[in-house]
Amino acid sequence: MARINGDDDFRIETSNTPLLDKDELLKSIFRISTFLTAPSNVDEILARILDEVVDTMGFDMGIIRLFDETKQYLETKVVKNYNPEETARAFSVALNIYEHDCLSTKVAKSGQVIAIEDAATDPRITETDRMLTKILSKGSIVCVPLKIGDDVIGTIAAWCKEETKFFTEEISLLLTFASQISIVIHNTRLFETNAEKIRQLMILQEAVSEINLSRVLDNRIIDILNKNALEIASADRVLVYFLDIEKDRCLVTDGGKVFIKDRKAYDAIIGKSIISQAMDTDTIVVRRETDEGFLTYPVYDGFHSEIAFPLHIKDKFKGALYLAKRSGSYTQDQIYILDILVKNAVTSYDNVIMHSMLSLEAESLKTEVEKLKEREDILLGFHNILGKSKKMIGIFHVIEEVASHNTNILIQGESGTGKELIARAIHRQSNRSSKPFVDVNCAAIPGTLLESELFGYEAGAFTDARKRKIGLLEYANGGTLLLDEVGNMSIQLQVKFLRMLENGYVRRLGGTENIPIDVRFIFSTNMDLAKMVSEGSFREDLFYRIRVVPIVIPPLRERPDDILLLARHYIEEFNRKFGKKVRGFSKEAELILNVYTWPGNVRELKNIIERVMILQKFGSAISPDDLPAEIKVVPNYKYLKVEIEKFLPTLSSGEIDYTFVTQKIMSDIKEKILENALEISGGNKTAAARHLSISRYKFIRERKKIDKHIN
Repeated sequence: MARINGDDDFRIETSNTPLLDKDELLKSIFRISTFLTAPSNVDEILARILDEVVDTMGFDMGIIRLFDETKQYLETKVVKNYNPEETARAFSVALNIYEHDCLSTKVAKSGQVIAIEDAATDPRITETDRMLTKILSKGSIVCVPLKIGDDVIGTIAAWCKEETKFFTEEISLLLTFASQISIVIHNTRLFETNAEKIRQLMILQEAVSEINLSRVLDNRIIDILNKNALEIASADRVLVYFLDIEKDRCLVTDGGKVFIKDRKAYDAIIGKSIISQAMDTDTIVVRRETDEGFLTYPVYDGFHSEIAFPLHIKDKFKGALYLAKRSGSYTQDQIYILDILVKNAVTSYDNVIMHSMLSLEAESLKTEVEKLKEREDILLGFHNILGKSKKMIGIFHVIEEVASHNTNILIQGESGTGKELIARAIHRQSNRSSKPFVDVNCAAIPGTLLESELFGYEAGAFTDARKRKIGLLEYANGGTLLLDEVGNMSIQLQVKFLRMLENGYVRRLGGTENIPIDVRFIFSTNMDLAKMVSEGSFREDLFYRIRVVPIVIPPLRERPDDILLLARHYIEEFNRKFGKKVRGFSKEAELILNVYTWPGNVRELKNIIERVMILQKFGSAISPDDLPAEIKVVPNYKYLKVEIEKFLPTLSSGEIDYTFVTQKIMSDIKEKILENALEISGGNKTAAARHLSISRYKFIRERKKIDKHIN
């Protein structure tokens, strides 16, 4: 019979010697009874109990399993003297007492002890036992129920490596010992459960207070819900899913970033999960890691313990709060407290939406004077294009007139004037607004690739063409195609593009099929296409084909009425973005904005306002000191002053050629002005052009003209 001596070595004694030492057992019972008053958690108590069973009573190994809340599964809580592989196996399997046939489930169902003296031959040892514990090829085992009255709360099993005979007196003592253990475990669990419930209620109280303070329709309520739901459930993952029923798009957040996408983007994941089930049934859905035959799939791989709470808000949004754990279950207390948290979040959202609707209604009650002023200052409806100058109002009228026609349009203007915004406005005003708007930047795509991007190709058309690709011309069918920087299109591609415009069909690279298309074309450029035609770098027939309706966007310096209008608009935009309440510009700052020539046009203005707003203090006004140095430079005209007398000829010297002289004087004056501007700009052509209120390209052209005249 196996016994443990003082050196922890095993020796075989006569089979008539009892396994259990009564005196040691009584001492062990006394030590365990002290656990009733010693504050500790359940896991620590169970580990100390198992130490007593194995070390004090002469066993070699042991395991304690307790029922989960459903009373259907036995979960491993602590093991003793298991190797790492056996430990991992024991904790990975929760025993279903109705489906798994093994010693622990038999004892749990019957409430009776099972003592096996020869594990190698006893028929009560099942394949499940041998799978769970590979040491059952020999030795002895005893499995005892842990009971409170007639209620079984778990089992404790212990093994001897050698065969051992169990006497009736030993079994009775072991049952008494198990009863004492059960009381200790039960009381400790009650204490821990109450402490955990208090912790959860404290989290709930603080979370509900925060939620009820929210008065703005933002992501704060979701953040509070995510953070506190994780703490209450002791979960590993959280996800909130909202579906906007009217717009058929969804909001998803996993406690970090918030994503708003088309519903279809998440259908594959959400549609097969308990999130969809909770939304459709409007009930709380729980999936345990031990559940089998479930019709849904886990949202996260490896997180099989899931729970979802429905979130329905104002008949406009429906969704769910989802939580997941790698292991463990959700107690009834956790479910109840989480349900209260979710209902408070939903109610708060309802209140915030109602408050927002009331605010919108109050906003709509502005006086007619205020409305007229807003309409005078800002003209919206063309994809947020702003302007009240005569030139911009004229462009808006042109957009309204041409939008309903399929005529080709050429938009010309300097960089930053908003050519793409005009193109999008035309598309939105047209009857093609529900179809695609495709924009292609000819300057950003190499010439060799631009043709395949526009026309597409068949599989095998060239080395890397493994499968068919639909071109952008074909993709834009029924909609609008914007060809930006069309002047950068190669001559070879211009020929093919012109043929497509005339015939109304495309042919993919490597293909033979003529594919008809119905596309409205808009072209844009900051180049002088007419000059390019005269130079031979742009086809004349294509130029007249695309320039059916020309729209020339004036640079910002030519519509000064719009400068402050745009600047104030961007202040409000960045006030919202950065959470500031900047009050506008001082008079001096407005003067600087109006005087500056804005070579980068609206894009430059927006970038500068954003830079200023980042550094601006809350509630302040923008002064000249806040503006960047480059826009405060005012040309010092005394350095540009030309002494005209130096260029005049002496009439007393005889007859002069008036035309030649005046042209020569004009050329010399221009040369001197350009040289002076370049000198005070430190050789920077862009800055020199800005001093002269001309574009950089015009500055370069003027210098070339003078050089040509001199030579």
